[in-house]
Amino acid sequence: MANHLKIIGEAYEKFKDTNTSVSANKEPHSLRAMKRYFLTKEQANKCNNASLKAGTIGHNIVEKCLNKNLTVDEVFASDEIQKEIDAYFPIDKTDEMKFKFAIKFLPQTANNHLENFKELPKQKWKTEVEFIKWIDPVNVPFRMFIDAFGETHINDIKYKLPGVKFAPLKTKQTKENPNRIGDWTCSHPKLDERVFTSDLMQISLYSHTTGLKPSLSYASAKERYLFTEDNCEELKPENLKLWLNELIAYEIAWEKKLKAANGSVAELLWLNIPDFSDIRKKSFWWNSIPKEYMENYLKTYV
Repeated sequence: MANHLKIIGEAYEKFKDTNTSVSANKEPHSLRAMKRYFLTKEQANKCNNASLKAGTIGHNIVEKCLNKNLTVDEVFASDEIQKEIDAYFPIDKTDEMKFKFAIKFLPQTANNHLENFKELPKQKWKTEVEFIKWIDPVNVPFRMFIDAFGETHINDIKYKLPGVKFAPLKTKQTKENPNRIGDWTCSHPKLDERVFTSDLMQISLYSHTTGLKPSLSYASAKERYLFTEDNCEELKPENLKLWLNELIAYEIAWEKKLKAANGSVAELLWLNIPDFSDIRKKSFWWNSIPKEYMENYLKTYV
């Protein structure tokens, strides 16, 4: 079959979009409009929180172990990882403690991911492999970076980090509690025993793009699950198409909003007004936005 020249759709061109991604489609449309169109690229790169940063560091640890045949302890102690840890600037005290607990338990979590990889057929892994894929009828290509790209499987790595709480001691502590740092404690939420739909969309795209079998590694410091087509109905070949179609539907809906906005960022923001109560509660989606960016953004509406 002859190759056909693909042309980015006009709606995307007017906003200077050259690609889309699964991560963009996971976000609420209001956040997507704000982070990817209202903020500059430099500002968007500064939107971070403890969960996002610790998760990135965790990915880096596992990927280096896979690439270089090193142990978690060796990678964790490396200058590169320690510099990443030291460079993080927390949003507030809660974020600071969440990051400290996440880093404290990161080696255990990374080791759990590596145990998951041992359950897959032995193979050489490449990490953070970039692909660009056009999928009709989406009028812009999907860009992706696959966490682990093997010979038979692809894998995406998902972290479940500790939750934190301010809980000063009422009496003197008599024995060491690994889940306490000063007046703060952490808990270890149970892992989900089923795959999130957003992860199914992501891994279906990766499998469709590469032709390799899908797998997902979920891990916390206390638990781990490896999902493959052998133990997860949703990852069977006949079901992957559904998740891919749902991803495509989300992107088509977004393109329709871009068309309606006709290149105007202001109009796009009004078409995607946020839930103000979510912002006030500093929900997961919004707590990574620096205060000054948020204040400027909200002037659009109130």
